[in-house]
Order: sequence, then C-alpha cells, then structure tokens
Amino acid sequence: MLFARQPILDADSRLAGYELLYRGEGGSESPHAATSRVAASALSDLGLRQATGGAPAFLNVTTEFLLAMDPLPFGPDGVVLEIAADRLPDGPLLERLGRLRQHGYMLALDGYAGQPSADPLLDFATLAKVDSRNLNPSGLALTVSHLRSRGIKPIANGVDAHTDHDRCADAGFELFQGDFVCRPREVVGHNVPTASIGALRLAAGISAGDEGDVDELEKAIALDPGLSLRLLRFVNSAAFSLRHQIKSVRQAIVLLGPRTVRQWAMLLLLSGIDEKRGPLLITALSRGRTCEAIARRLGADDANAYFFTGMLSVVDAMLDQPMDEAVRDLPLSEDVVAALVDRAGGKGRTLTMAEACERGAWDDAALPSLDAGELAVLHVEALTWADGTAAGLT
Repeated sequence: MLFARQPILDADSRLAGYELLYRGEGGSESPHAATSRVAASALSDLGLRQATGGAPAFLNVTTEFLLAMDPLPFGPDGVVLEIAADRLPDGPLLERLGRLRQHGYMLALDGYAGQPSADPLLDFATLAKVDSRNLNPSGLALTVSHLRSRGIKPIANGVDAHTDHDRCADAGFELFQGDFVCRPREVVGHNVPTASIGALRLAAGISAGDEGDVDELEKAIALDPGLSLRLLRFVNSAAFSLRHQIKSVRQAIVLLGPRTVRQWAMLLLLSGIDEKRGPLLITALSRGRTCEAIARRLGADDANAYFFTGMLSVVDAMLDQPMDEAVRDLPLSEDVVAALVDRAGGKGRTLTMAEACERGAWDDAALPSLDAGELAVLHVEALTWADGTAAGLT
C-alpha cells in the first residue's frame, strides 16, 4: 500500500490532523478496495495513530466500504471519516452513518459546495471540506455561514498560497489544508531577524563540513554556546536513553557519531528560527530523511549532503523569502544552491522526488531502479522518523 499525508492546520498554524492519501499498487484498484487496504495496511504495519504521528487521521472512505465493513477495523478515537459530498445518499447509508455517530465516529463531508443532494448528510457531519478554489469571497462566506448554522466546522481545502489562506480566514474558516504550509508569505519590506540569519548560516556551515571531521564539527557547534547547551541537554534526555551522561560536545560526537550529531545540531538550529516549527519542521525532517534514503539507495557518495539539502528546502517558508534570497549569503556549495533554487542536478532531482512522495505522486517520482512501492516504503519510514524526532524536541 502506498500512502502519503497532508497536514490540516488551525488558525494559529498548529497541526489539527493529517489526511491520508493513498492508492493501491499499480493504481488499478477501485476506491473501495484501496480504502480497505489502507485501513488494514496502516493498522497492521504501522498503526493509524503512528502513521499520523499521533494527530487525528482524516481517512477517505467510500459508501461501499462503510456498508461492507461493519464493524470498522479501527475505533473512533483519533479518526475522521471523510465521505464524498456529491454522492446521493440512500437509506442504508444514512442508517449506517447514524450508527457510526452513535458509536463516537466523526464524519467530514469532502467537496461540499452547498449542493442540495448533500443536505441529508449534514445531519451526521461534524466537519465539511470546501474547495476554496471554486468559490469567490462572498461564496466562501455564505458557505461558512450555512455550515455553522448546522453546527458544522468548515475546512478550507485547496489553500495553495498564503493569499488563499487569508481570503479563507476572512470568510470565517478556522481549519486549512493545502500547499501554503511550505511556501513563503509575500511580505513587502520584510526584514529577517539577525538571530535567524545567524542560525541559518551556522546550520549551513555545519552541514557543509567534512563528514568525519570531529574537530571541525566540534568547533562549528562551539560557535554558538546556546546550541552546545541545548545539544547536550537533548542527548542526555530520555529520547536517547544513554547509560552514562554525556558532558561535552566532543564526547557526544565520538559516542553518537558525527552524522547523528550534525543532524541534531541542524535540527535544533532550524527549530529555533521562528514559531513555525510544527508541521513545517516535520516536513523538513521527513524531506531530508527521504532525500538521504534515496541517495543511499542509489549509491550516492555524499548521502548526508542530500539530507541537509532536504532540510534546507523549507527555509524560504521559514523566513518568508524567495529561496534565492534566503540562501544568497549562506555558506553552501553550488550544487546545493542549484538544487534548492532550481531543483537542478542530482540533489535537485532527488528533492523533486521527495516532494512528489509528499503529494502521493509516486509514479512521477519512480525510477527504473527505484519503483513506486520502494519509494513509498522509504517515505513512510522517513515520516515515522520525523515524527519521533520532532517529539523528542518537546
């Protein structure tokens, strides 16, 4: 089973859940079969909650699936069932939805646009997704008002830019889903705080160092006493479960290895740039890990550089600057800059593959030597690692 996920954020840009995106192998399965497979696969191989890092899971389900799977293979906790709003409901479906609601399941209508045929479904829905690209501002506001009058919380879907987000927020939406999460906000006269620039320069310098040079890495981390303290505090936390306390950065590098300490130092620096550390930081982590895994699978000799390229691919969104401006003064190699700005070269192609995995476009990312199924496995492993790593920061 191939599946990806897309975050849903609240009005404060905090994670409200993930929609699971999936399809069957080869793309030939019916939606009913694919729904059944993702439920079984996610629960048996990973666990539905683990697949979303503990956040609520928005799971697309078909009418056939709901009628055939009784009881469902998962409980109501942390699950939102999405059904298409354009499907004309009949008696058996409405009866099934009533029983699901009685048992505590939460229902969301997907693709709601005020269509009269969906009115019977509104009696059972808690949430409704509205494609923000199909309505003007007044249409969005009327839809929000109608849903709220029925006690339903609307979700703005298809929010691909911050201008779309602002338009939906003005219309009254409080939940948002779309690619705006990883894109910079256009701000006229925006000045990046000096501390953020310094953290990025240090992160870039750490990432560009010789992979096995302990002395160089120790000196780079020592440039920021606060980073040294946070790194030692972190490696001595329960997340690592070490038998003995680590008392110096050099001891951490020797015991954990330069690669691990380099990655953790960069993570700590990026997490401190601004308040956007939640979903965006997890994207940086999973994208970096996916790039590194693809590079190792294809035999690249600098897989760690692929990791850092993936991590740095969100700095434009973190700084609210175009990528070419965000990396202009950073100590990065030409191939990394080309990958980040133009998606050029081997690192750029790998970064494009990782981004395709995030959208669930596995066939677009697949290579003759690395098929969609194997890519999906690498990406899911990266998501799991990213969730666990980000949780260690809290």
